[in-house]
Amino acid sequence: MYSLASMYHNAGKEMMCLVLLLSSYFFLYANALMVVNNNVNAHQKWLTYQASATACSSAKINVVDEELTYTCATFHKEYIIREAVYADLPNAASLITDGFHPELNNNPIARPFRVMLELDRLQNNFPYQDDRHLYLVCETKEEKKVVGFCDVDGRIPSMKKKENPFSPFASIVNRPHPYFSDLTVNPDYRRKGIASALVGEGERRAKDMQCQEMYLGVSSANTAALSLYSNMGYEIIVPTGDILEFVKRQEGVRMLRRTLD
Repeated sequence: MYSLASMYHNAGKEMMCLVLLLSSYFFLYANALMVVNNNVNAHQKWLTYQASATACSSAKINVVDEELTYTCATFHKEYIIREAVYADLPNAASLITDGFHPELNNNPIARPFRVMLELDRLQNNFPYQDDRHLYLVCETKEEKKVVGFCDVDGRIPSMKKKENPFSPFASIVNRPHPYFSDLTVNPDYRRKGIASALVGEGERRAKDMQCQEMYLGVSSANTAALSLYSNMGYEIIVPTGDILEFVKRQEGVRMLRRTLD
């Protein structure tokens, strides 16, 4: 009888610890969402997309997002693309969660937990004044709402900092560079050229790094993304060497590459 009571007592303590741990996670996540950075350098904050000086010479921007072409004038009237600042990361984590894990959208427990994990990953990898790594966001001009996000990483393996070994996203295999990832757009703002505009700006930044090509990985099941990248000149490659080792750890991922003009 004593053993049974002791067992229930210990189980109760373990359950309480679990509840406290989850409560701490949710508290940290809620506080992160309220981060407001009012001291951001204005130049970095409002760095805008430069396609008007490059791809828009004919008054059209060649951005095809799910078979819809947006005129340059229309896009720049409604949106800007700029480098992300730290205060953007909670919104970016939500976008990534909703874009890559839509099955969690109506789950009041799993979705916040996943957002917290994505936020931890973005924060640990945030590019502080790194001219070969950046986060880009697309923001509405009127509401100042972040509706798109991507990561452009042009660092060579020897330049990369050691990642947090305790993070569930820690990587032990070098991925190709420059590597374009985490492209996601708010579902309410799709088919407006935002995804392709982010890709285009990512490519422009990669060329500024003196890179000759761009790599990215896409799930074999993501036919919409594969179609988008194919329309932009990306081709599926047969991975070898370090790229093969990287792909092996990404279940169902195809590696794509495009030579930059």
